[in-house]
Amino acid sequence: MSTLNPSVRYHIDNLLPIIDNKIELALYLVGNGIPEPKAKNDEGYKARLLCVKWWRRTLDRLQGRVDESKLIGQGRVAKHKEKYSSNLTVHRVGKKACKTAEFLKTQSMISNASDMVDMATIVQSSLANPTNRRAELMIRMAGFEAYAQQHGYVGEFYTLTCPSSYHRFSGVKLNDKYQELTPKDAQIYLVKQWSKIRAAYGRLDIKPFGFRVAEPHHDGCPHWHMLLFVKVENRNALREIISKYALEVDGQEPGADKHRFKYVEIDAEAGTATGYIAKYISKNLGFSIDDPEHDTTNASQSYGQRVKAWASVWGIRQFQQIGGAPVTVWRQLRKLREALDDELLESARQAADESRWADYLVIMGGVDAKRLEQTITLVKTQLVDNETGELKQNQYFEYVTLIFGVASLAAQAITRTKQWAMVSTKIASSMLANAPVSGVAGRGCFAPWSSVNNCTA
Repeated sequence: MSTLNPSVRYHIDNLLPIIDNKIELALYLVGNGIPEPKAKNDEGYKARLLCVKWWRRTLDRLQGRVDESKLIGQGRVAKHKEKYSSNLTVHRVGKKACKTAEFLKTQSMISNASDMVDMATIVQSSLANPTNRRAELMIRMAGFEAYAQQHGYVGEFYTLTCPSSYHRFSGVKLNDKYQELTPKDAQIYLVKQWSKIRAAYGRLDIKPFGFRVAEPHHDGCPHWHMLLFVKVENRNALREIISKYALEVDGQEPGADKHRFKYVEIDAEAGTATGYIAKYISKNLGFSIDDPEHDTTNASQSYGQRVKAWASVWGIRQFQQIGGAPVTVWRQLRKLREALDDELLESARQAADESRWADYLVIMGGVDAKRLEQTITLVKTQLVDNETGELKQNQYFEYVTLIFGVASLAAQAITRTKQWAMVSTKIASSMLANAPVSGVAGRGCFAPWSSVNNCTA
């Protein structure tokens, strides 16, 4: 291990003697400020702790957060200095994105049926493209609003912020109540309080649905904007619940009652509910707020880049759906191009294909349907090694599971019919040029796969 990064080598050397002791491993990680690996089993957990790539990614991420937290503590991240995130972090994230983009230009996806698509095309047509991401978010948001109007729900716009101890600045002045808590700490606080809120309104059988947008204050501390729909008779109860937990921590400090929780009752006659959150979705993806239908402006691009850097360094999920039917099923349905024999699946396929999110919600059993009550589910399969007949494992000794299609109680529709692998465009072109008539299957670049699975409709 002499050629390894010294920090990586140091940690792996220290972990080797205790690799079979889960308690000592956990204590070591906590003592060194290292997050525990996310693994499916003990073998995967240990394999990650001995993986050079895992350590490089983890230490790189932690170093970025340490550097950014120091700059926040120094008062560098502020609206009159380096807004939302430091210039150092913006540069780092931008440089990494550029390297990734340049790498993908040299890569292509090749299938066992001799199909070849360059990665630049795939990225451009995927949700990694901000234009596509915004379009899908707005389709779902507008669909939620249409469903709400059809089923007697009213719209509410909420804003949640953190206690003073999480904010480096109070206005343009340094905040003397700041406790050196990072934006990640603040996001964890908001998630924790929201889990209490969900539990509280769940006990009252209140089932709001909508979207949450996380964005930074000028000093990097996150706050949430939410557009939720709720039955009119539950509106006041929901407000009271959110207010209670928003003020649970340091709720008596000056300004808490004004800033921790704000609500706006959506007036349908004054404008669409979706319009309240559209600007937050647009600006956090780098689009112009004043003219969201057209190209970005320099100002909106700068904002988008700084917020992207902020979300990246702190691992903050910017957009999250609350309630409603799962979007993964919706995305699988959109992959289907031909009509299906099953009436339920076909109606859902058409709704997804025509971007009718409200109709999709109805077909899935409504926004109130529990996961087991939803009419369409994902079908998953595990990869099989064609040579040994055994289930395929990844580098961390975990079985590889893929989404295979969607199913109703009566039928299933397959969305994955080919094997794909990413390889150098030059190699892919050579493989196709030299492939036999039957294609390139079995040439070693594909994860072994079998259409046989133990999933049932």
